[in-house]
Amino acid sequence: MQIVKGRVLPLVIDNAETLSAIWMPFILSGAVFVPDVENACLGEPIFLLLLLPGATERIPACGQVVWVNPAGTAARQGIGVRLQDADGAARTAIEKCLENLPAPEGRELFIQERF
Repeated sequence: MQIVKGRVLPLVIDNAETLSAIWMPFILSGAVFVPDVENACLGEPIFLLLLLPGATERIPACGQVVWVNPAGTAARQGIGVRLQDADGAARTAIEKCLENLPAPEGRELFIQERF
């Protein structure tokens, strides 16, 4: 059994449009933006419990903070968590949810409107 170190964050994503807005495919192995997280440091280990649109079970995913938007900046406060799951289950599930959806324009505004 693997011991999880670091913060555990549940993340419920209600629809594919929101998932598209928080998905960061330009990060190696993929990342998700988790809004409203405070006091995170680059490199901090994170354990995500993802509930994707239409799913009934959460997908566990180990990750690492690779992006920080602190409070008081123009962008939405939160963190980018790079996925590190060994078999790619979280990334595969996310990409499957997004396969027929175009990427939104104005990604930053979309994130602020959805959360």
